[in-house]
Amino acid sequence: MRFLWSATMLSVSLMLFAPAIFATQSHKDQAYLYLQNIYSRDNVSKLHVLSLQQRLEYFSRIFLGKPYLGGALGEGANSAYDNDPLYRFDAFDCTTYVETVAALTLSYGEAEFQKNMNVIRYQDGVVSLITRNHFTSVDWNPNVEKLGILRDVTAEIGLADVSTLQTLIDKKEWYKKQASAMVKVKDNEAKKVGGIIARTQAIRPQISALNFLSKEILTAKPDLLLRFPKAGIVNIVRKNWNVRDAIGTNLDVSHQGIIFERDGEIIFRHASYKKSSQYVVEVPLLEYVKKNFGDQTFAGLNVLSFVGGL
Repeated sequence: MRFLWSATMLSVSLMLFAPAIFATQSHKDQAYLYLQNIYSRDNVSKLHVLSLQQRLEYFSRIFLGKPYLGGALGEGANSAYDNDPLYRFDAFDCTTYVETVAALTLSYGEAEFQKNMNVIRYQDGVVSLITRNHFTSVDWNPNVEKLGILRDVTAEIGLADVSTLQTLIDKKEWYKKQASAMVKVKDNEAKKVGGIIARTQAIRPQISALNFLSKEILTAKPDLLLRFPKAGIVNIVRKNWNVRDAIGTNLDVSHQGIIFERDGEIIFRHASYKKSSQYVVEVPLLEYVKKNFGDQTFAGLNVLSFVGGL
């Protein structure tokens, strides 16, 4: 009861205070004051008595209903390329939702949250467009595993039922295709686009080998979900997803979200990009798999488990 009371009281105090901030402040000030409120002395004392799973459930819950916004974050107001904020709490895409919730869960203060956001989103925590972890299988997953905060447990869950997907990731061609869209600060745009392409032309294509549990296995053996982590992240794996002509490279992951256990069931919370539900939603994970089973490119799930703080 102590944990349940603490989580509830924390939720009430945040939700009562935050709207007044957002009504009167600029976007940057809104985000920082919201962050200060989350990590007020009273709230931090409540966070300290919660387990990692309880903090993950709480921080993923407070954003339910927030709108989906593709490319929600960038390198901050001083960036010459993508000047979207380094963090925000009013809108998310699937990855920025996961990153924000993870950083909040692992932090006990504003400075720690900001540091954690940067080390999760960027190679070695160096904030720049080029060092951002753009690709889930070859950038994002290896980075959080190197940090020691998440690890890929797909093979441990599936054992003999695990599959591995190999995909050629061509960052050089992706940057070439995407450079213009990446430049949101439009002064000297042509020079900036040319600079991105020049800086990335030496990047060699690499083959990703991504473990996943197929949708067929998950629906045929639903008890596999009993082995899922009680606090983790799921990546939606795509097979034969022919996007190279459109974006410059093939991809193996299209989406990701937070998972946690509730009353014996694995719940999936994610920033949905589908037209019918473009906001942060929750659904039982197995229901999500069954609902999307008919999508021919949907192959299955890659699963990461939280292992501790930074």
